[in-house]
Amino acid sequence: MSLRLALMTSLALCACGPIVGDPCTVATECGPGVCLNRDYAPGGLCSLACTVGGTACPAGSACVPRAVDNDTAGCLRTCAKDSDCRSGYTCRSEDGHSVCLGPGGL
Repeated sequence: MSLRLALMTSLALCACGPIVGDPCTVATECGPGVCLNRDYAPGGLCSLACTVGGTACPAGSACVPRAVDNDTAGCLRTCAKDSDCRSGYTCRSEDGHSVCLGPGGL
């Protein structure tokens, strides 16, 4: 990853307000997004519904099928290695994207 891309991703991830991948317990903690409280999201996970190949996710995240539920894709934080993810999460490959998920994956 280039230094410029890494800096832009870091700035996007440090913006004010909730971002994709932040911990949560209820949806109101995720602004316009949803709070995923599933086995693959220990401690809750802020996400946004998206459409694969359509609705774009914010910088630093990718649209992954079935991330919100069986019928709804969701934005998940992208990563290159486990240390890019918060505690309790690993960098996993899901539908061609490297994203932060709980150890069991989707």
